[in-house]
Amino acid sequence: MRFRILGPLEFHTGRDWSPIGAPKWRSLLATLLLNLGQPVSADRLIAELWGDDPPDSAPNSLSVYVLRLRRLLGDAEGKVLTTRTPGYQARLDPDDLDARSFEELVRQGRQVLGLGDPARAATVLTEALSLWRGSALADVPPSPFITAEAGRLEELRLTALELRAEAHLRCGLHAQLVPELRRLLSDQPLREELWSLLMRALDGAGRHAEAVAAYGQARAVIASELGVDPGTGLQRLYQEMLTAGAGPARGSPQGASGPPGAAGPGAAVAQPGTVLPGSPRAGSPQAGAAQPGTPRPGAGQPAGPAQLPADIPDFTGREDHLKQLIDLLAQPADGSAAVAVAVVAGAGGLGKTALAVHAAHALREAFPDGQLYVNMLGASQPLSPDEVLARLLRDLGVAGAAIPVDQQERSAMYRTRMAGRRILVVLDDARDAAQIRPLLPGTGSCAVIVTSRHRLPDLAGSRLVDPDVLSEPEARLLFARIIGAGRADAEPGPVADVLDACAGLPLAIRIAGARLSARRGWSVATLASRLADQRRRIDEFTAGDLAVRACFQVSFEALPRPERPGGVDPAHAFGLLGVWQGPSIGLQAAAALLGQPQEAAADALEILVDASLLESPAPDRYRFHDLLRAYAAEQAQGGESAQVISDAIGRLLAWYLRACDAAASVLSPYRNPVPLPEADPGPPPPAFPAADDALSWYELERANLVAATRQAASRGLHDIAWKLPVTAMISFELTGHRAEWITTHQIALASARELGDRLGEARVLNNLGMVLGEQRADDAIGYFERSLDIHREIGDRRGQAQAANNLAFSYRFLGRHEESVTALLSALELQREVGARRGEAIALCNLGESYLDLGQYDEAITRSEQALAVATEIDAVRLAGYAQYNLGRAKSELGDTAAAVGLLEQALAIHRGAGDRYGEAQDLQQIGIAQARAGAGGPAREAWLRALAIFDSLGDRPQAEEIRAQLDALPDGPEEAASG
Repeated sequence: MRFRILGPLEFHTGRDWSPIGAPKWRSLLATLLLNLGQPVSADRLIAELWGDDPPDSAPNSLSVYVLRLRRLLGDAEGKVLTTRTPGYQARLDPDDLDARSFEELVRQGRQVLGLGDPARAATVLTEALSLWRGSALADVPPSPFITAEAGRLEELRLTALELRAEAHLRCGLHAQLVPELRRLLSDQPLREELWSLLMRALDGAGRHAEAVAAYGQARAVIASELGVDPGTGLQRLYQEMLTAGAGPARGSPQGASGPPGAAGPGAAVAQPGTVLPGSPRAGSPQAGAAQPGTPRPGAGQPAGPAQLPADIPDFTGREDHLKQLIDLLAQPADGSAAVAVAVVAGAGGLGKTALAVHAAHALREAFPDGQLYVNMLGASQPLSPDEVLARLLRDLGVAGAAIPVDQQERSAMYRTRMAGRRILVVLDDARDAAQIRPLLPGTGSCAVIVTSRHRLPDLAGSRLVDPDVLSEPEARLLFARIIGAGRADAEPGPVADVLDACAGLPLAIRIAGARLSARRGWSVATLASRLADQRRRIDEFTAGDLAVRACFQVSFEALPRPERPGGVDPAHAFGLLGVWQGPSIGLQAAAALLGQPQEAAADALEILVDASLLESPAPDRYRFHDLLRAYAAEQAQGGESAQVISDAIGRLLAWYLRACDAAASVLSPYRNPVPLPEADPGPPPPAFPAADDALSWYELERANLVAATRQAASRGLHDIAWKLPVTAMISFELTGHRAEWITTHQIALASARELGDRLGEARVLNNLGMVLGEQRADDAIGYFERSLDIHREIGDRRGQAQAANNLAFSYRFLGRHEESVTALLSALELQREVGARRGEAIALCNLGESYLDLGQYDEAITRSEQALAVATEIDAVRLAGYAQYNLGRAKSELGDTAAAVGLLEQALAIHRGAGDRYGEAQDLQQIGIAQARAGAGGPAREAWLRALAIFDSLGDRPQAEEIRAQLDALPDGPEEAASG
């Protein structure tokens, strides 16, 4: 049995090719074929067939589809579509799937071509390409996986076409190849290898002028679509054709021994850092600086060098940074002042060069004596200052024979030539300050813009311009300018998804836009689906010679070794930071991750910051750009053992648990702590002198605690995955972050059950019941009841008392006040039996509230006073605040407004001091009620507005709406009338 997917999906059973009728059958079969020989889980197949919202019947439907496919294929025994845990598997010989045959033939063709047999290579590659019958997987319903695989196969098809064209060139078939290459370029105008092949084919056919003109066409297309120059390979081929037109034709059999596009013997090749003639970077022909060995410009030509690369027509955003550069450099001082130096520093792909060049063009009139530009190649093959000085001196009119040999003498001559002249110098992609210092003019009539992936703090007198990623409006505008506003406006949702994947990185946005511009048949949604898989995202950010991975790779490979003996390797630190899934990391946590002292970790992290591979938004705080995080994780997966990664994550998560416990001990000293892992010699948890310090740490680390919980569960560290949320719960309760409370505890519940830890399960169930009870959820009682059952089952009386107390409390939230009182009296007895004084105070406080709800104010006051006495005795400050809140409510209901407001303000002070935002909002709401009852509309409105702001910030919509209704119902009293 054979299958083919390089076109519509079809199968062959010995007589003819037949299609697959039902779309979901095609999706199922295609997924199995694309994973040939590998089991595919039922869950993944269901996701492919039904997306994110499968019906309840999906598992049963999936098995029915497999059965029917087997019948259609004549595979009743399941030898081709086999059942393999955890799902199904397609079993075929590779030759029985056209895509596998195609890939093998392309591999063979490449190999034969490399061995010097172009005729055989052309035959093999033609056989490979004959397997295509249209677009790959043409009739399979699209999904992220199907779309990605179709794109991969299409990319391989284009590579095969290029390889065959190269083989034909080496066979001397130049003229025959030209029409095919022009047709391919009509569909793929940004594919530079095709332009290179066309130029060589035209040149080899004796059409030299057309070959040179083809470069101009390529440059125009690439500049208009991407706003960048052609790659260095295409520029080098163009230079070769310009300077070696009298030699053998490029692409002829006698010139084919080198790699495609390589310069032949004697060909003039542009040196690194120079501007190629004819390139957009050279400006117009009249604007270029004098080349080495040529006379200075004559009449009618510029008096000074004008070497700025072409400005980018769709330059977007960066208004503040642009203004900063212009303000710094626009007014050259007199000749005695220091030269103004601006350093534009940041990660690869941030658009530093684009910003510097755009600013330089805006500053041209301020520097009428010329503009010098040098690509310093600092991130790849740094130019020496000697070499650059020699070039700059020639550009300033010094004859080659007159240029000194010594660097210091060259630098002195350069400063002399620049003195008193108003010249702007742009030094692009500098490696370090040492590379730049000899190139600085000596007087303030000149100015310098330096771009670098490093901040160059040791470049004296420089001013840092620190561009970040583009804002959402800037990113959207840039993307729309590249693909067209109409196309962007037609798909706002997918555009947002694409830009979210680009994470504001200008290079990624340009690449995404370029891919869409080159593929008019794609919708924006097509690209968005390809970028949805974070594991393949960096692979998708490639267009021509633009690639996010290559941009990051340059910075990564240039990282230095540790500064101190025995220090942390920055490259090692970079990779391990990438496997941490939190949005940021502090220095102490990073030291735990790396298993090193803080000082050593800090050295490595600061090197990464200086290299713009890591950001430091605050002292001892670090974070990645989203795409850099994915690249860092790649480096770890490729360069570190699984054990090293596992140990690092384990150290970090254990540190988070210990730090969380230390903070919780300050905020709730009478809590029931979870057992902690054995202490390790790593960094200790932070010290928290006061509650405010603990709350600040929790707020700073809130998103990281959620990420740590997820990562612990995903790596099988279930003991940490349930203990961390339980320990952090006090912070979620105090700050009102209910979403994080629920999310982490749902993960914790699954982890506790995975371990079979009954006590852990009971504690998590109890905490979930608390947060759901506060939100008036009907199923809160079910969580408390299950928690209570487990505590009884394992004989945990203390936990049983706590669960019983919370179960009774949930009755109150549901309006079942009589049941609440009955249950609380039982819980109070149990708390006293086990000697849980804090639990006793909680039960008394809750009883006070329940009696208030029933209108039994005297009983409410009695129970609340008892609660206040116990809370004061055990120094449970927050509980004392809630007891005073109850007393204030009771006094308000009895008409004693002054006493009520006094008690409520005491409760407010306690809750504010403890960082209890929810308690603070409740106190303010009740103060407003008391004041409104007394006719004091102004104070009531003020208290309610403050409460409303807190509830809005906590996302508690029911409470916020209740206060809005109270505000709407507040009549205009004398105070409002007077002020109106």
